[in-house]
Amino acid sequence: MKTIVFFIPNIERGGVEKNLVILSNFFVKNNYIVEIYYADISKEILIQLDNKIILRKSNKFFKFFFIKKRILNTINCSFNLMINLKKTDQSMILSMQDHPIPVIIGKFKKIKCLIRIANHPFSSLRFFNSKFKFYIKILIKLVFYRFADGIICNSNNSKIFLDKFINSKIISIYNPLIVNKKKRFIKKKKKNLDYLLAVGRIERQKNFYGIIKAYNIVKIKHPSIKLIIFGSGSEKTRLLKLISDLKIEKNVIFKGYKNPTNFYLKSKIFILNSYFEGMPNVILEAFSYKIPVISSNCLSGPNEILNKNKFGYLVPVDDYKYLAKKINYVLENYNKAKKKSNLAYRSLNRFNYLRQCEKYKKFINHFF
Repeated sequence: MKTIVFFIPNIERGGVEKNLVILSNFFVKNNYIVEIYYADISKEILIQLDNKIILRKSNKFFKFFFIKKRILNTINCSFNLMINLKKTDQSMILSMQDHPIPVIIGKFKKIKCLIRIANHPFSSLRFFNSKFKFYIKILIKLVFYRFADGIICNSNNSKIFLDKFINSKIISIYNPLIVNKKKRFIKKKKKNLDYLLAVGRIERQKNFYGIIKAYNIVKIKHPSIKLIIFGSGSEKTRLLKLISDLKIEKNVIFKGYKNPTNFYLKSKIFILNSYFEGMPNVILEAFSYKIPVISSNCLSGPNEILNKNKFGYLVPVDDYKYLAKKINYVLENYNKAKKKSNLAYRSLNRFNYLRQCEKYKKFINHFF
């Protein structure tokens, strides 16, 4: 039987992990052997995995207290893969994180290695690195990507960028989305409340800081509106200080890492304000609840999902004043926004999980 080995050292609770669940369960149900090499896994993800999937948790081979946990997890997971991965003609690595290492191991063990690019390769490094670090990191990426047997991008924009530098076989496959339509509208009879909704990891990439500053402007014209944030992460302390400084503690509500379904159903606007993305699942989820969407026009997925403002509203990256202006516009022209969200809902067939998973299957089978 064909074996697909997923390499993902840090299995948390984001979009990459949602794709891991859908893809690994799909391949198991299609009679592939699926192994997942990891160091840490969240309980929320673990319970969603098919029990036929073989989990290869890494031992703590190395313990360096001065190294960040994520990096140490990658080191230990890589060592585990190197020791335990057995070469067969019917096995393949599919890297979901930290691609240079599985590419090297694949070459050493003479096993095909495909990599899945989650974020735009350029913009994911551009914002939080000095010029020197940026050029070093982008060079490392491009060098090692050239040695991958195949590359899967989750947006056409990422593929176009990599096509300029890499001769490897590259394909664009959208994130697979499972929509349970019955659950989406159970409470839809309720009137939309005065909530703005933001969902995601509370990290710098997502720029919740800018959303809060925009909200502080919006509430001047719309004092009853509240901002609801779902997620967890290292930026929360910084955000709480901003909220305190602006004296809007009663207006901004953190819900933690919980299921946001009820707020998708009753909020007025969904906001994504990232510096960079791949193909953000949260926008697709917002589409499935017919909630109007405002997103930063970051590289690379939002513009493709929103189809150049046809299905929502794009705003410049890291421009909280423009974001506030657009939020006010949507609140004051809500019928127009709802027409866009209805069109967005009908566009979701582009991301049908079976269609996208079959594309993965077809692409992967070329390399066995």
